[in-house]
Amino acid sequence: MIGCHDLSVHFGPNTALESVSATFAPGVLSAVVGPNGGGKTTLLRALAGLQKASKGKIVCDGPVAYLSQRPETDHRFPMCVEEYVLTGTWRRTGDARRLGRHEFDRAHDALSRVGLADKRAQPLEVLSGGQWQRARFARLIVEDAPIVLLDEPLTGIDVPSAELLLALLDQWRNEGRTVVTVLHDLPLVLERFSHVAVMAGRLVASGAPTECLHGGLPSADSTGSGTHAGLSGAGGYTARAAGSPSASSGELAPKGAPLPASVMTTRAGPR
Repeated sequence: MIGCHDLSVHFGPNTALESVSATFAPGVLSAVVGPNGGGKTTLLRALAGLQKASKGKIVCDGPVAYLSQRPETDHRFPMCVEEYVLTGTWRRTGDARRLGRHEFDRAHDALSRVGLADKRAQPLEVLSGGQWQRARFARLIVEDAPIVLLDEPLTGIDVPSAELLLALLDQWRNEGRTVVTVLHDLPLVLERFSHVAVMAGRLVASGAPTECLHGGLPSADSTGSGTHAGLSGAGGYTARAAGSPSASSGELAPKGAPLPASVMTTRAGPR
């Protein structure tokens, strides 16, 4: 479990988060959604202990693994894929010179699970965008934390990589881990996630996605009135599958209507 109580984060005169109280339970796939500038990344960084709170407190019951939007290691850094994945052992070993056979076996298993066993000895710079994200997930597997925070992990990767990583999220949920993911694909949230927190500088709604998302998302500068703006101004959110009648309308399907297939970009990320 991880959460926050009355959390506020200020950057000088600017308020990123104001009085946010939220709890994310183990064994549940939780999504964080909201318009650009709504504080989603700030919330995850605060939960991970990487962003100092101006007010309030963070509560959690175990170690936290955090996957940022941007890779924490330059892909041109002179290390092979296996060496990068093994950096996930730091919490247990603290020193790469102390790695035993068990840790190498764990890394090999993680690479096999994400489909990169054949890339083990290759340099990071040969990986495509989707493969690079798979390697980052393999590192999370090796880290083996009970709480996993993911900031837009599916952005800019190919469909097979996205499906593989979603299957891994399902496995972590079944193992009873706490999984919190920032996403921009609202149909995906409706289809695959059981809990959602809607952010707009504050916590606008929290609960089942079907209850929280059918009315659209708030704008980033919305007031405390609770009124929702249309999705057309919600920071690039995907509202329907490509090719559906209202794919560009910026509106979600009515509550209770059949859900469209999730939209996944097929553009590989930067190499």
